[in-house]
Amino acid sequence: MNEKQLVCLACYEDRLASVFDNADEFRFYQVDEDGICPAGHLSLPSKDPMDRTSAILACGVTTLVCGALCGRTERQLVNAGIAVRPWVRGGVEEVLDAFVRGSIESLAMPGCRAARGDATWPGMGRCRSGNGLGRRRGAGLQGAAGCRAGGVLKKKMNGGN
Repeated sequence: MNEKQLVCLACYEDRLASVFDNADEFRFYQVDEDGICPAGHLSLPSKDPMDRTSAILACGVTTLVCGALCGRTERQLVNAGIAVRPWVRGGVEEVLDAFVRGSIESLAMPGCRAARGDATWPGMGRCRSGNGLGRRRGAGLQGAAGCRAGGVLKKKMNGGN
């Protein structure tokens, strides 16, 4: 990491908000080769996505890390030059540590998969739709043949390690 970044975490209390629109605060951190330094916070009384997007742009944020984010808001931020890392979960310290180590994809929300070749951020992508456990009523583990989690669960149920 050779340049300074202003990273914004969309938080609810001491963790990332599950949904960007429900964040009650933006926390800003200056990140460079020397480490992480708190750079302020912004309380969010408004739930209007346009107000939130404007606040991020006005503060000079270079990277937004958040939970679920609607596609429209994500596109607005990306088009404005902001790197967006959506679908992330975790406590503030945990997220910052993973961000600096370059392993933030390890904090992907359950059900979200790594999307190789994602134009915005390698390793992060949209949540799955359709083939995971619980997507179809009554399918159970039999419907999870292509799902890694289903495979592990299936193996354990059959007496494997």
